[in-house]
Amino acid sequence: MAQALQLDLTSTTDLATGEYDLDLQYMGSSFYGNGNVAGIYQKQANDVDLGNVAEIQQIDGATNLAMIWQEGFNLEAHILQDGGENNVARVAQLGSGHYARLTQTGGSDNVMFVQMLGSNARIEATQTDAISNSLWVVLNSGAQLTITQSGEGNRFSTVLAPGTIMNVTQTGQ
Repeated sequence: MAQALQLDLTSTTDLATGEYDLDLQYMGSSFYGNGNVAGIYQKQANDVDLGNVAEIQQIDGATNLAMIWQEGFNLEAHILQDGGENNVARVAQLGSGHYARLTQTGGSDNVMFVQMLGSNARIEATQTDAISNSLWVVLNSGAQLTITQSGEGNRFSTVLAPGTIMNVTQTGQ
């Protein structure tokens, strides 16, 4: 089963393990909404009926990082980055029954990474009115993927397991 894959959290490994000290590293060093780091790490208890919801919103700015790492069952992750450039949104979910909604609107050179290692995940990823944005998705079996990209020079790449349903819409040049 593909779940044996290791999560690739390059350059954000500390954030994903919960060892990233945001106060010492970044608090007070952000100017005009640039270089902000937002991270959520959730590990669910044994009760599969209690799903967690994590949400990050970053409006405008440049070189912002939003990262959500979740492990468990029936978890949700929402990231909104509106405007800006060179922003990165990352979601990594391990387990089953997860839902992720990522949205990057406007701006340029923004990047989205989604890794769902488990079964029956659902992802809605949207990059609209953007220039040269990139989206990379890794999914395991039984996943549903809906991708929408509009603008110029946008890219999409995915690694899919069997039984995945994918709907991709790309408009623009």
